[in-house]
Amino acid sequence: MLILLSSSLDDLSAHLWWYLGRSSGFVAFWLLFASVALGLAVSSRIFDGVLARAWVFELHKFLSIFVLVAMTFHGLIMLPDPYAKFSLSDLLVPFASHYRTNSMAIGIITLYGSALISATFYIKGLIGQKTWRLIHYATFALFYAALAHGTFIGTDTERLPAQYSYLAAGTLVIFLTFFRILAARSIARPKVAPKPAAAHKLPEAA
Repeated sequence: MLILLSSSLDDLSAHLWWYLGRSSGFVAFWLLFASVALGLAVSSRIFDGVLARAWVFELHKFLSIFVLVAMTFHGLIMLPDPYAKFSLSDLLVPFASHYRTNSMAIGIITLYGSALISATFYIKGLIGQKTWRLIHYATFALFYAALAHGTFIGTDTERLPAQYSYLAAGTLVIFLTFFRILAARSIARPKVAPKPAAAHKLPEAA
């Protein structure tokens, strides 16, 4: 028993950075999912009457920053790994990595895209509501880019819990997106006032 425990601890210490990278990747992905879901909830008014929209928006704004921190940690924690031997350019420059170049590039681009979108919360007054909204539409592409990054590069992708979690997150975002579209159409659709009933004319006297 002690021999097995010692062997497990040795394996953990030897691959500590890799385990931290894998776990932080899942954390970053689910934080991104939560941020996207809250953003859709705010715009579709799904929580109106239950939660204050201003509170949900502030939570969405906070999560976007937290996602950025988690993504950065996920990437840079691999730098000291003695087995992966990543350089700083491998982790920060798209298509520069020697390890699964395209999948790594998708993750790096997702990081920079998330940083751009998070920054727009603080310059909304400068760029205007319309531009801010257009930039935020890129969040959908970033979410599915993160999903592709995790699917193609994750060492846990072959495990059923990871597959089910990716499938559930992707499906929920699609559902919330369609709900958002339907809600927007419902709000924008003009209400047609009912036509007044035609008055019956009395026959004219001869």
